[in-house]
Amino acid sequence: MLTRRGFLIGAGGLLTAAFAKDAQSFIRRTGQPLLASPAEVADTMYWYEGGEQGYLLTIGPWDFCPPPPTWREFFSSEGIAHRAEPEIHALWEERGIGPEDYDDPVDGWFWETRFDLETSPCARAYRLLNKLDLGPKLRRGSDEPHLIFRKGDLANADSRWVDARDELTLSLLQARLIDLKLPIRIAQGI
Repeated sequence: MLTRRGFLIGAGGLLTAAFAKDAQSFIRRTGQPLLASPAEVADTMYWYEGGEQGYLLTIGPWDFCPPPPTWREFFSSEGIAHRAEPEIHALWEERGIGPEDYDDPVDGWFWETRFDLETSPCARAYRLLNKLDLGPKLRRGSDEPHLIFRKGDLANADSRWVDARDELTLSLLQARLIDLKLPIRIAQGI
């Protein structure tokens, strides 16, 4: 499944029709998006060439799934209670994992699926952008800037990612993030 979104333009703030025109002119001259900088930066959204339909977006640098921790490390890092008898029983009922398994690595399928859906840089960008009010769904012609929200294909159905179609989309996205007072800057990934 994929959805496309346009942007709210003229709603006030930085994202105006004049900004869109300036961004288009800048892109024609430089071949790069016009990326204003937020006053504060707490996180970076990277764009990478080679997305399926434009530029792949991530929060934090793109990376492969890290090796799984032990169940004990996972439970501790996630704040999952696992020491008292009722907690041990609940984990056995829920996951089939008992104290004798706590020092084993987390199941590979579970770990990779969790990464693809929740913790990967691509999934983090998908979840953030999917919940923001970026504008109405694309209604006009194909020349409109947009984001493409992707859920995996048949071979990789657990993946989530977002592609920005072009440099203008990246410019408008940065302006909208600033309008929403989100301390996220957009930069090209390496």
